[in-house]
Amino acid sequence: MTSVIINKLSEYMAFIEELPTEFTLSRGQGGDYPLLPSALRKDASGNRKYPKRAIRNFLDEFKLNSYQYMANPSDIENDVEWMLYAQHYGIPTRLMDFTTSHIVSLLFAVEKSFQNENDVDAVVYFLNPTKLNLLNVQQEKILNISGIPGIPSEIHDGPIVIQGRKINQRVNAQKGLFVLFQNDDKPLESINNDEILRKLIITGSEAKNILSSLYSLGISFSHIYPELPSVAKDIVMQQDIWDYIREKN
Repeated sequence: MTSVIINKLSEYMAFIEELPTEFTLSRGQGGDYPLLPSALRKDASGNRKYPKRAIRNFLDEFKLNSYQYMANPSDIENDVEWMLYAQHYGIPTRLMDFTTSHIVSLLFAVEKSFQNENDVDAVVYFLNPTKLNLLNVQQEKILNISGIPGIPSEIHDGPIVIQGRKINQRVNAQKGLFVLFQNDDKPLESINNDEILRKLIITGSEAKNILSSLYSLGISFSHIYPELPSVAKDIVMQQDIWDYIREKN
């Protein structure tokens, strides 16, 4: 898999301009950890954090206990839509978030740079969804899971890109799509195919500068998520940026 190292926002934009247009999805990460959804991740010893029965139980328990807090729970059409909803509230699922906005991915990649004491490199992955689905479900289109009872596991051979109804404001705001994994799937980067996945590494020591540049352009969390928690996050982030610039100068 091809990887490129960048140190400036301008280099990131140059990378995007040269990226083939088929790479419509991306995902930013604060570290170079495996591309696995929360339900399939492993601990420091390399063992899965959650057995298969626990993953199933998480979703079942969420269904049972969330009805009284939801306006229209009967409107959720299948288990994948339940995953979309549950993941928003912290339930581990077999879904991994991607976005159609490469600038949003960059913001997510560097957002914790001021808490990163060791200047760990950040990463943005770029995904060609049509090639991934052609590989694992033998069709190029992104699967729309809304309006169907569910996606039987036997119809796909590995992770696939799906889309559904924007059932919460955050999915809509971050222009989100998802990669759906089966219980035994390997990390997405194990495909090791430049026509499907490419990797960009952001030098950890430069992440603060890139985050500062993004904020100077008005790209912030309240810009993506217009809600009070984002406003509060931006207030603290802006202070960190001001302090950093003052110290640097």
